Amino acid sequence: MQIRYSIILGFLGQLKDRFAVYHQPQNLEEKLDSVTSIEGATGIEPVYPFDFKDQTYDSFTALLQARGLGVSSVNVNLKSEKKFHLGALSSPDPGIRAEAVQYLKTGMDWAAELGNNLVTVCPLSDGHDYPFEVSYSAAWRAMVDCLGEAADYRPGVRLAVEYKQSEPRVRVIVPNAGVVLYLCEQIGLENIGMTVDTGHALYVGETPAQVISLAADAGRLFLVHINDNYRNFDWDLIPGSVNYWDWLETLLVLDEIGYVGWIVSDVFPSRTDPVETLSASYRAIRYGLDFLEKFGKDRLRLLVRSGDFITVFDKLNQMILNGE
Repeated sequence: MQIRYSIILGFLGQLKDRFAVYHQPQNLEEKLDSVTSIEGATGIEPVYPFDFKDQTYDSFTALLQARGLGVSSVNVNLKSEKKFHLGALSSPDPGIRAEAVQYLKTGMDWAAELGNNLVTVCPLSDGHDYPFEVSYSAAWRAMVDCLGEAADYRPGVRLAVEYKQSEPRVRVIVPNAGVVLYLCEQIGLENIGMTVDTGHALYVGETPAQVISLAADAGRLFLVHINDNYRNFDWDLIPGSVNYWDWLETLLVLDEIGYVGWIVSDVFPSRTDPVETLSASYRAIRYGLDFLEKFGKDRLRLLVRSGDFITVFDKLNQMILNGE
């Protein structure tokens, strides 16, 4: 499987959580320089609007070319700014919804100019915190209409929706893969699809490999973000560091479906060195693929088709213990 490994620029420079601040701030050029030091990284996922301030198409392209970097996708942020705190694409305020749609359209313009033709958005401010807080039908209709308007704006640019169960809203309007696939069908345009975040799938109780297979079968798998957690929160840990069997199965299915898109690190390097952490995330891909290659991908698929998990379990563990 071809690996195209990309870094979300928001995970470089200064990071914050609810309790602490980590690392020193970096400007755009410093972030891009850091990416060139990350093992395996050949692309970036810049965040609109923050990574595009004071930039033109030509100036941003020049910065990338000087470092030999591509763009996997443009990540449109619809949650951080105060105006979006009560919702963006499903806000009860039509003016706020219009601003959110314009963010997506501008992100799509950037994606086209940068040559990747892919925008990803995780609408985390769209949802609710309390019962009786929102009209679910009105919020859903607004989400469908807004995303449909954005996707229709540039049919040649794909728009990928990333789901997550919660945070910062207690309940996000698109909490799982099934809801996003239903959303895509409601909109009905070919350029609307899904970003699968393996950690978000784990957190909501899904099997990442199954979700990837389902999204690919529907023709809606546009992008893959990778990380790991303990299935209790979106901790954004190094992929495969906790749920190793899930990670191996994810890589096996990505290979099986012939995935040729970007694999984007969505790891939060708070207490560890960012360059080292994101390099380890790349090696997690390499280690997993090397394991599968040594074991034999076709051999493993044949074992899976047999339906005999105990044999699969024994063979995989023998591989770990004996290398065969």
